[in-house]
Amino acid sequence: MPKPIMMPYKTHAIMCCGKSCGENLPLLNYLKKKVVEEGLIVGDPNAVRVNRAGCLGVCTEGPIMVVYPEGVWYCHLDQAAIDRIVEEHFKGGKVVDEFCFHGPIG
Repeated sequence: MPKPIMMPYKTHAIMCCGKSCGENLPLLNYLKKKVVEEGLIVGDPNAVRVNRAGCLGVCTEGPIMVVYPEGVWYCHLDQAAIDRIVEEHFKGGKVVDEFCFHGPIG
């Protein structure tokens, strides 16, 4: 049986949009649009894949987004936070401490 084919990406951003977080869909769409505007799409060495998740289990401080491969968790997101994360983390490689509440150990 053939395996699926997926285009390569450097960063995987997963935002909560669970049952009680449905209001995050506009922010998720904003993130997707921002990634495209910045050219972080298939073919770019810094391509970002954006997906939504059900509950990420930290509902009280949302919206929440986890970014892999680093395992960085962001909270209290809005459009201004997304702008900074795209610019500083996705493009610049630096975690945005102001919104980060969990990251890799070590």
